Amino acid sequence: MTALLQISERRVADVTILRLAGRLELDDGDTVLRDHVNRLVEEGRINLVLDLAEVIRLDSAGIGMLVGKYLTVRKRGGSIRLLHLTDRTNRLLRITRLDSVFDIFDDETEAVQSFGVTA
Repeated sequence: MTALLQISERRVADVTILRLAGRLELDDGDTVLRDHVNRLVEEGRINLVLDLAEVIRLDSAGIGMLVGKYLTVRKRGGSIRLLHLTDRTNRLLRITRLDSVFDIFDDETEAVQSFGVTA
């Protein structure tokens, strides 16, 4: 059974929180995330928190998409913060040394406040 990536969205001030659930991997999730973030960037919503607590699988395509969207948002003057990493996702980001690229949080309020916003 394939658990396609689902994204729910909400805002706190000018920060958009995306709750990802399912598989962030080739074909199933990477294009879903790409399209969603691209739409937000076109709308000028460039301060993003990605909540990964319910991501059940992450592969190299998913990691590549996270990096690609990080760069897209940075070029527009924004940033992506990661929230609630699973043990496996945390391990993958450490192995690839992306834990030094992304700001990673365990607390949503702290992630939102890192943009200079009062949550």
